[in-house]
Amino acid sequence: MFDFSRENIDLIKADVKEKLPKKRYEHTLGVAYTSAALAMRYGEDIVKAELAGILHDVAKGEKVSKLKDDMDGFVDPYTDKSYVALVSDKAPQILHAIYAPFLARKNYNIEDKDILSAIRWHTTGKKDMSMLEKIVFVADYIEPNRKQLPGLDEIRKLAFEDITKAIGRIANSTIEYLSSQDMYIDKFTYELRDEEV
Repeated sequence: MFDFSRENIDLIKADVKEKLPKKRYEHTLGVAYTSAALAMRYGEDIVKAELAGILHDVAKGEKVSKLKDDMDGFVDPYTDKSYVALVSDKAPQILHAIYAPFLARKNYNIEDKDILSAIRWHTTGKKDMSMLEKIVFVADYIEPNRKQLPGLDEIRKLAFEDITKAIGRIANSTIEYLSSQDMYIDKFTYELRDEEV
């Protein structure tokens, strides 16, 4: 069982720093900080939120080609093989979110289902998210290092007033952007948007 002491979290943070490029690690710290702040606002476990933020992009240090190789035969406990194959083909940028919970378990002995699920859904979101899943999903979008996106300041404010409305805005914004770029839009993001509209 994982010991949620500050010392252990600092050890994980140091290891993640070694594995991620500098800009990605700065983003990771921003998500961890924002997740902890949102957890305080919504009465969630602050340490779990911070740890999920630290680990949400743990697979981003890997090249997509290596992730595809590593995931050959991989079973995502949240979806099925056909979904993973579709994402691998149409949206390989999502693979890191699918694989990150596995790395969190393997490399850091994280077995907490809430943390693992928050890590898993931080990119696409899904309908019926837990509060911790919502927190990490929103923190990934609004963290302080995030490049300025249309409506970002308003979404940042909204995140601390009504996280559900913030999620709806993020889902809409994501779908609009991906559509404008003629990129694959994940079915879970559509379901999330439809739930929040």
